Amino acid sequence: MISAGAGKGRTVGTSRGAAKLQPLALALVAAGLLAGCGGSSSGPNEGPAAKFLGRWERDASTMFSITCVTPAGVTDISAMYNPWSEIQFERGVLSDASETSSVCSRPPGLSLDVQSGSSLSVTLPNDPYTGMAPECVAQIGTDPNGIPVYLDLTFTTFKFTLLAPVKDKAPTAMLELAATGPIVQDDGTGMNFVIVDNCTYSGANDTYHRMSQP
Repeated sequence: MISAGAGKGRTVGTSRGAAKLQPLALALVAAGLLAGCGGSSSGPNEGPAAKFLGRWERDASTMFSITCVTPAGVTDISAMYNPWSEIQFERGVLSDASETSSVCSRPPGLSLDVQSGSSLSVTLPNDPYTGMAPECVAQIGTDPNGIPVYLDLTFTTFKFTLLAPVKDKAPTAMLELAATGPIVQDDGTGMNFVIVDNCTYSGANDTYHRMSQP
């Protein structure tokens, strides 16, 4: 959780109403346009995830959805959202592969293992590096006072599945994910975070094509 990786002494609390979330819907949409880049994939020494490694680019607008509810139970965000316009897989050390785009600021990436040869799936129940459930903390913008706002997602599904090859076309794959977590923001002290929303996030039909490999 963000309290564990955010810095010594930081805590998470519940918003007292000071945060105004209307600008955050726009922040979520903007964040979906800002994904990390990279470059890696297939070769004799690249391990079991060789066919996945490298940079993959999303083919079209996202079909993933996020819904966020305030602590008072009011739905104030409902939008299409996928910050991974590009996905970067590199060979892992404690897992078959790591997703290393700049989307996740804490931890810096997700650990995945090969499933049935045609899919990469996030390691469950725990990430081998952190010992906790797979998590991605992404900065999604700032509030009107310039204070950072974060989306802290814990994944139950993050699965990247290769699709049937097409002659003379780049390899393609489909991303499926499911996660929950809060939107939190620094209270201005640099030591504490307040929860301003609790979110549910899911999607299954965003496709990608491979742009580079090792």
